[in-house]
Amino acid sequence: MTDRPSQTAETLRRDLTGIGLAPGLTVMVHASLSRVGRVRGGAGTVVEALTDVLEDSGTLAMPAASPACHDPSEWIPPIAPGPELDELRVTMPAFDRGTTPTAMGAIAETFRTLPGTLRSAHPTSSVCARGPLAETITRHHALEFSEGAGTPFEVLYEIASHVLLLGVGFNRCTALHFAESRSTRRRTIRRRSLMMRDRERTWIDMPEMDDDNDTHFPRVGAQFVAAGHAYEGNIGEASSIFCPVRDLVHFATDYFDREL
Repeated sequence: MTDRPSQTAETLRRDLTGIGLAPGLTVMVHASLSRVGRVRGGAGTVVEALTDVLEDSGTLAMPAASPACHDPSEWIPPIAPGPELDELRVTMPAFDRGTTPTAMGAIAETFRTLPGTLRSAHPTSSVCARGPLAETITRHHALEFSEGAGTPFEVLYEIASHVLLLGVGFNRCTALHFAESRSTRRRTIRRRSLMMRDRERTWIDMPEMDDDNDTHFPRVGAQFVAAGHAYEGNIGEASSIFCPVRDLVHFATDYFDREL
């Protein structure tokens, strides 16, 4: 049996163009490298293909979430109360937008470390961007409701960007968190995160969107696709979805107002 063909920047550019990416667009990408298949050059090749298709006139964005900056009692699995939890709270590194890695996978981490990529300053829900609108996207990031008003996710909505789910499902789609933040029935929790303020390690307690993404997000995504609002195709071996952020947010907000 022959091995499956490996993906190259050329084959990925072809697939990205086929699903709808084009020069000048602003695109928020959520991606899984393992779903793409074997890629010559790994995550760097995927980032190269994305930036090549968007060209210098386009802006590429990716989530750069860092859940390790949450209080350890909120980790998965959580650290139970006791000496280990107390020590972790004292010794764990605070968020640093230049050095704190993202937990969003190899593609997002490769993009984060690319020279010239900008990053917003939220300790757990930051966004990275590169291109003409990168500074606009990352300039402000409200601490409270980190995927709602006053954040890069609102900017991505306002500038009529697109979202690409590259080998991942709607449960990974941050635009749905923004949509839920607009609903009067939004689900909320409280989070405690560690960041630097005035050169001091500071714990911030803040309201946040509920992180239960697996109950409603796949449902609203399936309904959105079934209604014909999204483009579907393969990027390499990865089943992928491409759509306008505004269309998705409006559709999802209506869903949340009905169903939550």
